[in-house]
Amino acid sequence: MTQRAFTLRRQPLDLVRRTAAVESVEDVVPGYRRIRLTGDELRGFASLGADDHLRVFFDGGVSREFTPVAWDADAGSLTLDFVLHGEGVASSWAEGARPGDVLSVGGPRGSLVLEGRPEWWLLVGDETALPAIRRHLSAVALGVPVTVLVGIRDSAQRQPLETAGDLTEEWLVGGEAVAEVLVYRMHELEELLGTGSGEGFAFVAAEQTIVRLAREVLLDRWGLDAERVVVKGYWKHGVVEYHAPH
Repeated sequence: MTQRAFTLRRQPLDLVRRTAAVESVEDVVPGYRRIRLTGDELRGFASLGADDHLRVFFDGGVSREFTPVAWDADAGSLTLDFVLHGEGVASSWAEGARPGDVLSVGGPRGSLVLEGRPEWWLLVGDETALPAIRRHLSAVALGVPVTVLVGIRDSAQRQPLETAGDLTEEWLVGGEAVAEVLVYRMHELEELLGTGSGEGFAFVAAEQTIVRLAREVLLDRWGLDAERVVVKGYWKHGVVEYHAPH
């Protein structure tokens, strides 16, 4: 039996709700805010998968899902990124967040863990997927090709990315049609990625429209294994309570 370069394994986690306070607020670029939380209840926090989701609870019991950017389980700290888009409970809270503000987080309730070493990586998403993209980039082995496509509202949203891999990055201004713009570019990448090798890993996450379109490229056109790609709609136009699949 041929040994596969990598596998994706689901790992359940104990669902824990924790209270924390804002320690610092940083604007990475205009409209994209990084908030660091601290608190004793964050000690022991774990997030095993780059695409993990936790719930942040706001006033009135309203909650939204976020991917942890960074954490220190010993010190009791957790960093989250917020897209500031002028509407919605999470964006409004983040715009007004100040050190000392208190909120609670729950989860992750489980992780999809990548084990092994893909021969190439493709990471595609809009601004909401940047935390997961950053975490995937940190796992890319030295010199391994990794292509990143990020759809943004305007050129001011471009951010620095870091990886040990051989990085090719493109920031595509897409506005409301960001999903279509990203998939259109994916159609042009086959030769660049060398998809004759099925031992690459593809992660795609943006507005829900991207799911069907991206799967057509990855599965139907490129012939990748459906069990070893991740394609998700992180949000949906007009649906406030939309939840991304886990």
